[in-house]
Amino acid sequence: MFNTSKKNIILFVLFIFFISLILFFWQHTFKVQDKNLNTLKYEKIIKKINIKNPENLKKIEKFIIQNNNIFGTLTALSLAKKYVLYNDLDKAFIQLNNSLKYTQDENLKNILKLNMAKIQIQKHKNKEAMNILKTIHNHNWDNIIENMKGDIFMNINNPKEAIKFWNKSLLNESSNASREIINMKINELKEKK
Repeated sequence: MFNTSKKNIILFVLFIFFISLILFFWQHTFKVQDKNLNTLKYEKIIKKINIKNPENLKKIEKFIIQNNNIFGTLTALSLAKKYVLYNDLDKAFIQLNNSLKYTQDENLKNILKLNMAKIQIQKHKNKEAMNILKTIHNHNWDNIIENMKGDIFMNINNPKEAIKFWNKSLLNESSNASREIINMKINELKEKK
């Protein structure tokens, strides 16, 4: 009687093990398929951004709302870029600001904030742009932040402060192309004096 009971326990354990294995692989397969499906949807929606069709923009905005994840954030960045090209700065700002609410990655948040600040600078809302820049605390972005602060002070016709911030940006800048652009800004101001 003991042997029959032992056999039943072993068979039961093996049965549970196989069922667990099947469930694990079944869930894993769906997760991989779901990720691939999101990637395909993202690629499809990004292609629609480049087509001049207002109906597409509505579909893209709907995609962003439905995807509070990396795909939604990247799509919002692309759509905001398109809106900036169409000079619809308010819509661009709204897209970036909405994405900022659910974006988890700190670097992506900083990219959204920098783009939001650029839009505010373009709209000559310099105080708002400065306030956005103050919320970025990662020092890896200092060169860009200081450069943008220089642009803000140039917007408010304060060339002395603009040069001060552009020089700070030069100290942190490693890109030769960016250094060249900043130097051109500084030299252009110095020539006007």
